[in-house]
Amino acid sequence: MKQRLKFVGLAALWCSFTQGAMLTGANAWFEAECAGENGQLETGEPVPGVFTAGGSRVEFEETTLDDIQRLFGGTLQDNGESRWVCYQDKHENRAYWFISYLPMQHGRVSSLGITPLANHNLCGQPVKPLHITGVTLPAPGADLTAINHHFQTAIKPGSSCATIFHSREAGQFTTLNSVSYRFEHDHAVSVMFSQVTTN
Repeated sequence: MKQRLKFVGLAALWCSFTQGAMLTGANAWFEAECAGENGQLETGEPVPGVFTAGGSRVEFEETTLDDIQRLFGGTLQDNGESRWVCYQDKHENRAYWFISYLPMQHGRVSSLGITPLANHNLCGQPVKPLHITGVTLPAPGADLTAINHHFQTAIKPGSSCATIFHSREAGQFTTLNSVSYRFEHDHAVSVMFSQVTTN
């Protein structure tokens, strides 16, 4: 019971953390459309915190936005609560958002959002191809059945959003990883995966 209460507390922390950071673009897809109906589900399936972007290793809470900007160029944007850099992939019709929440992350990347490209004019063109690999979870385009099967969850048909959490402990620290989906017609159109570590 104690571990369950701790998990619920961490989930609440992460939700208030991300929902307090309005990016006017980066996670507006989540803020605007999912705030009231964002089911929170626990999974035993790990959610990745390490991946590659353009062949370079990115590790949540270690890699900085400055590192990302050195790799791909672009303009760092800041609203006082969050800092981010975003890139267009016109071929895939996607925008990629590398996000750091302030002041907790101090410029370290803690979230990656993948959204439709529409209305994201402020996202620049990366100076080299930005292929994301090593993310072993259903991507935009996946249907609800595949997502439920992967995470062993039961997101209801017709849902517009869901957030799935996985936590792990190492010594005195607990790391909470999450993946948030926005759905249209039971298919994922956007995804954001994130990490926060606390003691």
